Amino acid sequence: MPGSGKVSPVEGEAVYHCLARTVNGERLLDDPVQEILRRQLWQAADYCGLQILTYAILSNHFHVLVRVPPDSQISDAELLRRYRVMYPKPILYQAARFDVIEAQLKTGGPEADTWRKRQHALMGDISQFMKLVKQRFSVWFTAVMARSGRNASSPSCSNPKAACSKRWPPTST
Repeated sequence: MPGSGKVSPVEGEAVYHCLARTVNGERLLDDPVQEILRRQLWQAADYCGLQILTYAILSNHFHVLVRVPPDSQISDAELLRRYRVMYPKPILYQAARFDVIEAQLKTGGPEADTWRKRQHALMGDISQFMKLVKQRFSVWFTAVMARSGRNASSPSCSNPKAACSKRWPPTST
């Protein structure tokens, strides 16, 4: 329907075409990096309860077509499964956190309700899905590029005067 606007997942399922690009359109997404992004897309979709219909990852941006299912109740067991999806190789702290959350959910109480509400707010939300993908990928990419030294050939704006001299300082009009 032209002009009908966004379909709320409460009313029915919705399909969204999302895209994101690299800063300044830099071609940073080579094959190994694309594979990590692909895994993170699927991981975040599983966590948020979304279905990726198709996707394309290019050297400086990606597209993803995502189905958001109608809003539904999610069991505590399913919430925990989805939460664990985000941490497939948990460090000691994360493993201990899983145990605490599981115990709180079994006993109930305000902590369990707070956690449950926080998780439910992230489920079926396309904005939260994209935020999660971009944040997690940015953290991974920055850490890997800093270790490998790859970012030396494509300067970032961490040192604005050196790396972004064309934009720094901003000119006043």
